[in-house]
Amino acid sequence: MRINSLVGATELEKDIAVLSPEESHHLARVLRVQPGQEITLFDGQGGVAEGLIETVSKTAVAVKVSNHWKLPKPGIEIDLIQAVPKPDRWELVLQKAVELGATTIRPVLSKHTDFKPNPKKQGRWSKIVLNAAQQCEVRWLPDLQPLEKYEAVLPTLGSYDLVLIGSLYAGAKPFREVPIIGNKRVAILIGPEGDFSEDEVQAAVEAGAIPVSFGDRILRTETAAIFGLSVLAYELL
Repeated sequence: MRINSLVGATELEKDIAVLSPEESHHLARVLRVQPGQEITLFDGQGGVAEGLIETVSKTAVAVKVSNHWKLPKPGIEIDLIQAVPKPDRWELVLQKAVELGATTIRPVLSKHTDFKPNPKKQGRWSKIVLNAAQQCEVRWLPDLQPLEKYEAVLPTLGSYDLVLIGSLYAGAKPFREVPIIGNKRVAILIGPEGDFSEDEVQAAVEAGAIPVSFGDRILRTETAAIFGLSVLAYELL
């Protein structure tokens, strides 16, 4: 079993790295690691180290570091701007966004969003992102931004090379007709259950977004996010 654990950047440079109490508890009580097991440490900012577990307790797992290195930041940025759906669907989107190479995840509140802000739930989002990164060995953690209103996102769209918005309205282009290759910073906007309103789509278009369709079928919001990110990852990564 391959084990990946997040640590602070300074721990990677030590001969003996000590994991956080929370991570140590997970390794000791859930994964039941033992001294002598191989482990990979990463700091979420490109730093990676290999080592062997030296001591294990439920509050502190120590790792003898053998070597460490730095991976460059991804040269392509893919941002997911998603109107937050129901909790179970959103948690799936977060997990898959990490796996599919999203560099930034921007949750938004749109007209049809059925979500009441809750700091506890938003704290859980970061844990889901971290767990997904550990499982699929993502060395640069995606930037999970604070929840914001849809209107606040629109002025930022001009900073991207390409912005796409999923749309069920007339005028949306088939995804395959949009030139994607060659862009370095791309964003895709995905609506909630019930989609963005027509006014919201139009506002995004006026800010520079290209409305795209995902085919003849109406996709669930989580499926649309996975579909869109998959296409962008295929074309750009």
